[in-house]
Order: sequence, then C-alpha cells, then structure tokens
Amino acid sequence: MAKKDYTILITSQKAAKVKKFILSPLTLKIAAGILGIFIIVSGFMAYKYMIYRKKVAELQTLRSEARAQQAEIRSFMEKISVLEEQLDKLKEMEKQVEQDLKEVTELKKIKKVTPKVSRKKTSYEKASPYEKTSSVKKEEREDPPVFREEEVSILDKERNRLVSRLHQDLLDLRQEFSQREKNLKELQEFLQDQKSFLLATPSLWPVLGRISSGFGDTRLSPSSGGTRPHRGMDISAPSGTMVVAPADGVVNFAGRESEYGRLICLDHGHGYSTMFGHLKDLLVKTGDKVRKGQTIGTVGMSGNSTGPHLHYEVRIHGNPVNPVRYLNQSA
Repeated sequence: MAKKDYTILITSQKAAKVKKFILSPLTLKIAAGILGIFIIVSGFMAYKYMIYRKKVAELQTLRSEARAQQAEIRSFMEKISVLEEQLDKLKEMEKQVEQDLKEVTELKKIKKVTPKVSRKKTSYEKASPYEKTSSVKKEEREDPPVFREEEVSILDKERNRLVSRLHQDLLDLRQEFSQREKNLKELQEFLQDQKSFLLATPSLWPVLGRISSGFGDTRLSPSSGGTRPHRGMDISAPSGTMVVAPADGVVNFAGRESEYGRLICLDHGHGYSTMFGHLKDLLVKTGDKVRKGQTIGTVGMSGNSTGPHLHYEVRIHGNPVNPVRYLNQSA
C-alpha cells in the first residue's frame, strides 16, 4: 500500500491567496527530528546558561565577602596598631616610673627625718609605691590559639561569632590599656610629688663649722632692748667661707637688713623656707632659681654680729623650727 503524502495549506487574508505544501512522510519525520534536536539543544543551552548565572552570582558573593574580610582585616590591623602604640607608651611610662621610684628611694635613704607638712594626697598613699610598680609590670598574655585542620569547617560556620568576639577582645584590651595608663600617670604624679617634696626639704649643712648658738637660746634683741629666743642657729666659720643652698629653691630676698646685715631668703616650696644672715658676699639675686648644693654667698659679719658666722634659719609655713633636725648631709 502506497504511503500518503501530507498537504499543508497556508492562506493569506490580505492577498487572498493559498499556498500549498506537500510533504512526504519522510520529510515530515526529518523535520520533526530536527525540531526535537533543536528543542534538546536549546534546553541544554538554557541549563548551561542558568549554571553560568549561578556561578557568576556565587563569584560576586565571594568577591563581596572577600572585600568584607579585607575591610575587617584592615580594621583589626588599625586597632592592633593603636594597641601597639599604647603598649609602647606604657613601657616608656613604666621606665620613667622606675627611674622616679629609684630617685625617691635614694632621697629617702639620705634623709633621716621627714617632718609632716601639708601636701596633696593621692590614692597611692594607702599602698606602697613598690606594690603599685610591681602590679604595673605584671602583664599576663595568652598565646593565640592553634587550630587543627579538622576544626577549619567549624570555624567557617562560626566566623561571625569569632569576629565579633575578636572585636570585643580588642575593645577590652584597649580599655585595660587606658586604665593602666591612668594608673601609671597617677603613680608618676605621686612619685614626682614625693621627689619634689624631698628635694624641697633642707638637708645640707649650709656651711661647715661649729655651732656657736643653738635654736631657742636666749638672745638680746637690739630692736626692743630685751631678750628673745634665738629663731635659728649660728655656725661659726672663717670669713669668706662658701655658703650653699640646703635644697632646691627660689631666692625671695637678697639684700641688706638692719639686724641680719646681708641676708638671703630662699623659698623651697611645700611650705619650706630658709634664711642666711650676716653674709659677706651675695652671689645670687632676688628671683634666681638655685639648686641643692649651689653656692649662694660667703660667711661674713655684717649686721649685728661680733664675729664671722652664719645665722641659719629653717621655717615651715613661716614658723621657725630647729635647723638641727635637717642637718643630715655635708655639701
């Protein structure tokens, strides 16, 4: 039996024409096969395109995450850099505190008596400076954790939590450094105050010689014609012998006075002041800053004096005290 052909009619409304196509069964099968192949290829291309789009999206996500991680790393590096600067600063402050503590210790070894005078109190007076310094030096540091390969996947899943924890740890370290810096500053101020107080305390013999008249001895007062207690002490020494400052200070007065003759008055701070009377030469002037052991004049017999000697007074807040308590060192 002969195979029948297939007829396809295509009409056009505008041209009112009909086109006629006669297809054999073989041609129709070939066309159907081509159409099937086209559909399969198109589907495969669409599938490949979707995979490509997915990979592009994943790549963009990875790039975005990489940029975010780089930003986090930069942030960590900046914070670590700040912490390193703070650590270096703390080390320098610790060195300065150790130096101040050493100087204060040496000054305390020199002094035999430390009278009570008014000064600023700090919270460190309740504890020994040695204890404060030792607490500053102790810095316990933990080694960074070492992770095994099997833990990497767990860390990837918990990255956000770990990053947040690291930020918090850096913040805690920064706060701890700030507190340490504050404590070191307070300790340094306390030691500086102690050093200033000790340097202001008269401790040197202003001149080496024999004490010819002590503090509180009855003396004749030329102004009143009566007697009064001696407000200082007299140290006999040859005329022209150098007179030195017993502590750091500022010259409040350097000139002549009726009773004391050529007179020098020093203000040492912390309520301390000293007077040097009957001098022959004045080697400083009012307003000069002097250092401990610096020559300020020479022994003489100016004013009301019967022989060469130095009249020496020590006062605390303007009140005369016995200078013998402060004659602890020789120049």
